[in-house]
Amino acid sequence: MMKRFTAFLAAALIGFLLRQLGIPIPYMLGGIVTGFAVRSFLDNAFQWPRSWRGLMLGVAGYGIGSNCTPDTFFKLSQETLGIFGACLFTLAVSVGVAVHMHRHTFANLLSSIMGCLPGGLTAMTVLMDDYEEADENVVVVSQCLRLFVVEVSVPFLAINLFGGEVTRSAGASLWSTSMADFLSLFHPGWLLVVPLVLIGRSIAKAIHMPTGQLLGPIIVTSLFALWQGSVPRIPAPAMAFAQLHIGLYIGTMLDREKLLKTRELIPNVLLGSLLMVASSAALSVFMSRLYGFSTLTGFLALAPGGIAEMCLTGMEMHQDVAVILTYQLVRVLMLAMGVPFVIRRFFKPDSGKKGMLHV
Repeated sequence: MMKRFTAFLAAALIGFLLRQLGIPIPYMLGGIVTGFAVRSFLDNAFQWPRSWRGLMLGVAGYGIGSNCTPDTFFKLSQETLGIFGACLFTLAVSVGVAVHMHRHTFANLLSSIMGCLPGGLTAMTVLMDDYEEADENVVVVSQCLRLFVVEVSVPFLAINLFGGEVTRSAGASLWSTSMADFLSLFHPGWLLVVPLVLIGRSIAKAIHMPTGQLLGPIIVTSLFALWQGSVPRIPAPAMAFAQLHIGLYIGTMLDREKLLKTRELIPNVLLGSLLMVASSAALSVFMSRLYGFSTLTGFLALAPGGIAEMCLTGMEMHQDVAVILTYQLVRVLMLAMGVPFVIRRFFKPDSGKKGMLHV
């Protein structure tokens, strides 16, 4: 327990430094770096509890879903064709990349698809638990490399291609900002997260929703926000706490052996990820002109980075998170409803023993 506490503090420190540098999702990245470093260089048996990650996915899901409002849903209801068209386009590009990787590397088709599908790092690492044929090394390394490419290329393209920038509170000192974040924890309204997360997780579990620990709270919170008009936001320290747990769990899934075994995949994954990012950037220009939101918002909505990663990035950059959530959520729901059905036609699900590795 002391080792986990020390790792948590180290991850928080790295995340704080990344935050000061203006890096998106700093605490999740701090957790990934720390978890990888501890497992690779200090203790190869080090793990982060899967149950902790699951609870924090619920907090992140509430934070993401709380950005939805009735006005935004009404506006986006008029963009149905664009949303589904953009999602199908992104999925088609990712499947094409996966087929190419399967044909030119040792990776089997199932692992290539799970590694390339833009359902988010957390979503795909949960989905692969149910399939014995899914190569954990391929899926984790491919998804992490894809996330790395997205996290590097999205800010670069946002600044140099779309003219965006990471916005900050003007004139606020580090002390005043930290005190405001701390005091926000004592506002009781955000504790609504507890019942909504529990309800969302219960419903998702009852209907066997893939990645339900994240999607359940997102959907329930979004519907509640649509009904009430708004819900209290998650305080920054609570969201940082959730990001740290998610990042530490992901980081412990990586080690040097996996990276060495999958080094053959690196050129294919990097080039494929760049292709997906480039196609998303091109499509975002068209979508932003068609529907009126910013090109950066469109880019984050279409980028193959997953719900949690892209929405949290949008929150850091003060973009329209509701638009990002809708496009990312529709794509993930299409994955959740379509991919398991297709996979079961060709691959036999396992009993889920992979999911027992991190307890």
